[in-house]
Amino acid sequence: MSRLGQGDLVLDRYIVGKVWVQSVSADHAFHPRLELSAGCQLTEVAARQTDAPVSFRIASLRGQLRWESEGGPLIGDLSFPKGIEHLRSTAYPSEQGFTMCCDLSPQVLARLEAERGGAPPVFWMDLAGAWALDEGIEPIRQSPWRFVVPTDMWLSFLAASGFLDLDVIELRRTLKEGGDLQPAVDHLNAARALVSSDPGRAVGLCRLVIEALEAVVKENRGSSVAEHLAACKDERRGEYYGRIISTAKQLAALNHHHFGQDSTFIRPEALALVRVSEALILMLGDLSPRWATGSKEEGEAS
Repeated sequence: MSRLGQGDLVLDRYIVGKVWVQSVSADHAFHPRLELSAGCQLTEVAARQTDAPVSFRIASLRGQLRWESEGGPLIGDLSFPKGIEHLRSTAYPSEQGFTMCCDLSPQVLARLEAERGGAPPVFWMDLAGAWALDEGIEPIRQSPWRFVVPTDMWLSFLAASGFLDLDVIELRRTLKEGGDLQPAVDHLNAARALVSSDPGRAVGLCRLVIEALEAVVKENRGSSVAEHLAACKDERRGEYYGRIISTAKQLAALNHHHFGQDSTFIRPEALALVRVSEALILMLGDLSPRWATGSKEEGEAS
């Protein structure tokens, strides 16, 4: 199995092994718990180096996970429910598996989801502990190291942990260059970032997405988004799309115009409107090549 990331383990002045993460999944718990399937390889230092330790094992281990960078926000402490008792040196390279866990609150997961923006999550691991040798105990020296979790593996963890279910769809690739539709893309990205932390505000921004699309159509001598879509496809579909657009815009404008009282939106409602807005941007971009959306690299490749 491929490794998501790995780091060196040091005893005295010698690099005596490596530790790595192979995969992540959800552990059985009443709250979201990230289980990391890990591996370790500890090799005895050559006997001809008379002052070097020959036989040793990991007596204790502890650690922390951080987000995005070595000095990034602390996500949580690591626990080691099973396997470290088998992490001992051998004369020949031999891989040994063990398990690490990190408890993540729904609030932490919501922030991670808001910040990752559809990109694969990047974590940094910082381990510490003690070596057991015949002569006594020595501290484990290890520099923080980076590992990246593939998006599909992360989404499987989110679904299995009970946090939420996400579909892997093309819209999860954040549009970097929106062409003529860039104002709509900017509002969309702002709305996506607020889905978990402020659903009501995210819904309101979806109204700005639709208004930005309407402005582009009018600038190109069109009367409405629905009529433009009807011209690109057929009148019946344009009528149905018009109903969707009108309803989405009215929903997104509820708090903006008040209508006598504020409406309280929850996360699934905000997510639904964000996805509708995403679909409208991509549909207009695909049906109107002159309004191309996507990254510069994608545009150059095509």
